[in-house]
Amino acid sequence: MGREAGTAARTVTWRSPWGPLPVLLANGRIRAISLDPRAAAVAPATAGDRRPLGPIRTAADVSRLMRRATDGTASAREIAAACDFSGSSPFERMVLAALAKVRRGRVVSYGQLAAAAGSPRAARAVGSALGKNPIPILLPCHRVVAANGIGGYGGAADRGWRPGGRDPIAFKRALLASEGVLVR
Repeated sequence: MGREAGTAARTVTWRSPWGPLPVLLANGRIRAISLDPRAAAVAPATAGDRRPLGPIRTAADVSRLMRRATDGTASAREIAAACDFSGSSPFERMVLAALAKVRRGRVVSYGQLAAAAGSPRAARAVGSALGKNPIPILLPCHRVVAANGIGGYGGAADRGWRPGGRDPIAFKRALLASEGVLVR
């Protein structure tokens, strides 16, 4: 499959259950999802991408994938094929690939995710990588919890966003509760 015309980066709106959220598409892949509906382009484009065009080309494609991801029917392979990790370091890519395998209704600790990513002693580094997750909800960082409780949900807090007027930790709890998971 070769490259096609019209693959420039552009932002579409995903009508999520939490309100409209901007999604940056580039070369048929999701490059970023902003949890702040006021955001414009949510990540810089990377020039010179030589990979084949990915499967996500329209807002309808985004909606279909997000619906499948949030109801648990999308596979980790399908999610990974739809995502553009070009702005992430090799370690962050390993963490995000392991994260994509955490299924709906399940949670893992930072340490467990570190082990799944091949770095069992890197729980703190995993937390840092998750704080930079450019594709939240699709790459479900909300499913990663601290060994002693809920843990953080820093990406939203760092950007000053308060989902529905809620604290980002309350939003993380709401995301987990929507999947049938209750965490202290």
